[in-house]
Amino acid sequence: MMENEPVKTWIKNDPISRDGLLVSLAVILGSIIIACALWLPGTDILSGMTAKAPAAGTDNAADAGAKEDTTAVASLDDDPVQGDKKKAKVAIIEFSDYECPYCKRFHQETYDKLVKDYVTTGKAVISFRDFPLSFHDPKATEEAALAECVGAEKGDAAYFAFSKGLYTNTGANGQGLPAGKVDELIRAAGADVKKVTACAATDAVKQEIQKDMADGQKAGVSGTPSFIIGKLGADGTVTGERIVGALPYEGFKAAIDKYLE
Repeated sequence: MMENEPVKTWIKNDPISRDGLLVSLAVILGSIIIACALWLPGTDILSGMTAKAPAAGTDNAADAGAKEDTTAVASLDDDPVQGDKKKAKVAIIEFSDYECPYCKRFHQETYDKLVKDYVTTGKAVISFRDFPLSFHDPKATEEAALAECVGAEKGDAAYFAFSKGLYTNTGANGQGLPAGKVDELIRAAGADVKKVTACAATDAVKQEIQKDMADGQKAGVSGTPSFIIGKLGADGTVTGERIVGALPYEGFKAAIDKYLE
């Protein structure tokens, strides 16, 4: 090629260079087409796979498990119960984490209405079982242990009062409560701060929490909040289905009403 010869003339007269350029352009164009095909709404831009619900051991968003309900069996065990077990036909077992933001949402938006419509009317009971997630620790397990000990000292009513206080005041996601707030809630539930604090550090309470988690896993629970809703047997066994996520009230109502028929 001459020093001052135009580039376009050189490409035109050099078939090898011309063909190489055409191949390069084809490769670039093909890459663009493939990238556009992968970048579709609802897909992972890196893999092209359809977006999935939260993985096991995670917080569950409001719609995380709306279509994942499955048959499940669990037990009330010796955990706190709100409602009359002798009268109720249905039980709602909540496997929950005090630092889970979706659990907090459920307690803020749905829990009280379920209690009003089903528990106070004698149709159902609600039982709380601990399922603290490791990435919310140490606060999640510490709060679960404190709640267990408040209940052990002052009974189920105190347990649920303290539980409500935890969900109301926690910053969630492992942040815990403001300084001094936990002690305030313990006293408000009628329990002794020193006794509850000492109790929460014992192996017995840690083992109780681990048993709740093991029982939840047997029932198919992998994230929070998760619920087992079904017929309540005389021995405390609940046979029904697993509901996953902080669903709207109507989602719980449909499941509960089915087992009241």
